[in-house]
Amino acid sequence: MIKIPPKFPVIGNLHQLGELPHRSLQRLAEKTGDVMLIHLGFVPVTVISSKEAAEEVLRTHDLNCCSRPNLVGTRLLSRGFKDVGFTPYGEEWKERRKFLVREFFSLKKVQSFGYIREEECNFLVKKLLESAVDQSPVDLSKTLFWLTASVMFRVAFGQSFHESEFIDKDKVDELVFEAETAQASFTCSDFFPIAGLGWLVDCISGQHKRLKDVFFKLDALFQCWMSCRNNNIFLGGIDTGALTMIWAMTELARNPEVMKKVQGEIRDRLGRNKERITEEDINKVPYLNLVIKETFRLHHPVPLLLPRETMAHIKVQGYDIPPKRRILVNAWAIGRDPKLWTNPEEFNPERFINSPVDYRGQHFELLPFGSGRRICPGISMGMATVELGLLNLLYFFDWKLPDGMTHKDIDTEEVGTLTIVKKVPLKLLPVRFQ
Repeated sequence: MIKIPPKFPVIGNLHQLGELPHRSLQRLAEKTGDVMLIHLGFVPVTVISSKEAAEEVLRTHDLNCCSRPNLVGTRLLSRGFKDVGFTPYGEEWKERRKFLVREFFSLKKVQSFGYIREEECNFLVKKLLESAVDQSPVDLSKTLFWLTASVMFRVAFGQSFHESEFIDKDKVDELVFEAETAQASFTCSDFFPIAGLGWLVDCISGQHKRLKDVFFKLDALFQCWMSCRNNNIFLGGIDTGALTMIWAMTELARNPEVMKKVQGEIRDRLGRNKERITEEDINKVPYLNLVIKETFRLHHPVPLLLPRETMAHIKVQGYDIPPKRRILVNAWAIGRDPKLWTNPEEFNPERFINSPVDYRGQHFELLPFGSGRRICPGISMGMATVELGLLNLLYFFDWKLPDGMTHKDIDTEEVGTLTIVKKVPLKLLPVRFQ
């Protein structure tokens, strides 16, 4: 019989989730098991916390586990599931995904957008050079959101992000984070679906109003430009890419010996007099790829993979899971599993030297983009921006901490639900590399 942690009547295990559910569920799994059943209100949810169980869900039983639950926040913000990320499995979802891959994410399309990524990274370098001249620290958290937003803005809308009059560039990171948080926020209607009781509580608590406020902000952003079926790529493309670069730079600043090594490789292999980085340079710097993998391992952009819902009875690790059961895969917990990783809390890119483990959904100890039918369709697009962005930051600049700080003072506290953001913005001083 599947293992169940102690729960309270009515609320189940809701009180145990805390502000960072991925951490709370990891602690519960350590006591209960890698496959456990929790209750969020009246809704049973199976939580997966091991590589082996994740492989059974995402590969062995992928077809029977690839739907999505019908949640209030995702339904509202996707205009009734007219997106790709949260739409339940079926013909409509298949057609939308085919459209996105054909128009945006095929290898040919990703390569065709290379000039956009190079131009936007060049624009970023020019802005950072201004800060280097002024000797003023840069808010890299906001700056890297601008980079990914500017790339996705041009790819999705065909317009310059920097010249747009209708978008507040200083608030784009806040809007994306607000939207992601709303999609994963606690809504009583989802967990207490009894004769309108949950809906009434949501109205009284103001949750419905908060969701609608976010919806109207997003609607104002998108309605002038495109049909809502493409909103999904804009938000997802901005968020995960920016967060990966922010956490990578955070860990490099905290680990100066790793920073020195990756910058040394980049400058030795590319030469020391380049005026502009191109995408052809990415494959020349393998250690940077190890840094990115290690960043994914420690800081999964979506720590609890988007929830799945079973469409048939399955068995996982010998446990029965019925149809219509919600499943959460705790990719963050798997990335820090001491049975898989030596010294899992340490940032050590060398652990991936001569390792076959990759992040494209075939190795279940590292799942930043998910796996199976629901794997993120924009992996190649997102990774191209991350690799080129980091390459520019690490080639053209040395990075110093603001006065009075040491690398031990850098805060790594998290905030968020669907995606995990660095709570305290990362501020570093760029010094032009001579």
